[in-house]
Amino acid sequence: MPSGLYIAASGMDSTLARQDVIANNLANASTIGFKQNRSVDVAFPTYLIARLHDQRINVLDGTAEIRPNIGFMGGGVIPQEVTTDYAQGAHMDTKNPLDFALNGPGFFSVLSPDGKTFLTRDGNFNLDANGRLVTGDGLPVLGHNGEIYIDGSQVAVDAEGNINVDGKALDQLLVVKVQDENKLVKVGHSLFAVGANNKVDAAPDDIRVEQGTLEQSNVNSVMEMVNMIDTYRSYELNSRIISTYDNLMNQAATEIGTLRV
Repeated sequence: MPSGLYIAASGMDSTLARQDVIANNLANASTIGFKQNRSVDVAFPTYLIARLHDQRINVLDGTAEIRPNIGFMGGGVIPQEVTTDYAQGAHMDTKNPLDFALNGPGFFSVLSPDGKTFLTRDGNFNLDANGRLVTGDGLPVLGHNGEIYIDGSQVAVDAEGNINVDGKALDQLLVVKVQDENKLVKVGHSLFAVGANNKVDAAPDDIRVEQGTLEQSNVNSVMEMVNMIDTYRSYELNSRIISTYDNLMNQAATEIGTLRV
């Protein structure tokens, strides 16, 4: 079986995986706090091809190789992993006192229904029926003293996340910074779980909270459309290569060696 057939097939498989990632990015281009993904491929070894059965010459210490090198042949690619780009998105003013955005590489802390702590950049918060500060999905937002309950009309939050309600200090938003963002595990569209052996700093001094502002998705829709077109063309090219090999093998099986009079 021609090796080029397998190389083209691996290219099609890789572009399909990349297309799924791009489609997910475009679908979340308007999701608050969303961080875009990238599909990373790994290449199989590349081989040096030389012409066979050429003449060898004798020298004092044996024979010398004079077969010319034809070139290099790749071994194809395979999707290795999907990485997350944590670059900060643009900020949008909402004037809503329960909307928050972060300046710097930090995360808000929220509590899942099963008691696990997740991280998020989505600061689109509101109050539930009990006056508890929650995310858009109803997950409680954590402060340094636990869940945050607001009973008042005037909510003010400073750059350090300190919450004042009607002029009285209430709590401080639990904003954290992780040692290695690459160890975070994405859960859904805007939540992250802290991976194993990933240290968390609960008192970072290089992160600022902005009230009345939301961080938009860091997806560049124009660039993602360009990537989608490029991925489609790559898939189409590999498909044509497979069709060419199929035609050649069909000719080899049905025409070569046929006795013609």
